[in-house]
Amino acid sequence: MLRKIEARGASYQANRIRESCSQIFRYAIATGRAERDAAADLRGALKPHITTSRAAITDPVEVGGLLRAIDAYTGNIVTKCGLQLLALTFLRPGEVRLGEWDEIDMEEKLWRIPARRMKMRLDHLVHLSSQACVVLEELRQITGRGRLMFPGLRSSERAISDATFIAALRRMGFEKDEMCAHGFRSMASTILNEQGYPADAIEKQLAHNPRNKIRGIYNRAEYLSERRRMMDEWADYLDSLRNTGREKNISMEEKA
Repeated sequence: MLRKIEARGASYQANRIRESCSQIFRYAIATGRAERDAAADLRGALKPHITTSRAAITDPVEVGGLLRAIDAYTGNIVTKCGLQLLALTFLRPGEVRLGEWDEIDMEEKLWRIPARRMKMRLDHLVHLSSQACVVLEELRQITGRGRLMFPGLRSSERAISDATFIAALRRMGFEKDEMCAHGFRSMASTILNEQGYPADAIEKQLAHNPRNKIRGIYNRAEYLSERRRMMDEWADYLDSLRNTGREKNISMEEKA
């Protein structure tokens, strides 16, 4: 069973499933249902999972090209909105595509994501820039009558798949070693750190919370004022990158 999973290149899943099987056997031993852990014999027999960096565009000029490509995307408008929000919010792809409308507070310009949907299982606050609010208003016109912000085409009660954003990037011509859906986080982190924004505010916005859960809950709104300013300035910065390339194209067309 594990070899079949490994054969399709899913070494991480294969190793995790072996660990789960081992836990089951250990429980069986403790409750008198088994005498030994058969899965333990396979420890080291599977290929180890090698962690690689997420593909991300971090050069400002190339970021501008990416943003213009998203603006010109001719596929599903809901997918396009999702890509725009990934760039503006630093959220993980799953946190965006599983978003629900009752999490959005347009008056306070906040996206309140409950702990159950966060990787670190802590509530997360995301300040919404004016640009993010414009995207959300456009999206609300399409999906606002339902619970999910990004419902699938087959069922309004199921969100779009985790491959949707990746497929859109490939359709726009971005290769897998160039940009992935998770890469928007690395893009923001790299550029903002280079520009001298407080590292703690960046990490908090990325929801890289402390391992200490009590401290994480207590500090869930920490740096919110700094993060509001940073998110607004980040959105303006993305606009400048997008428009710089657009102005150059216009200038070239006028000369021609």
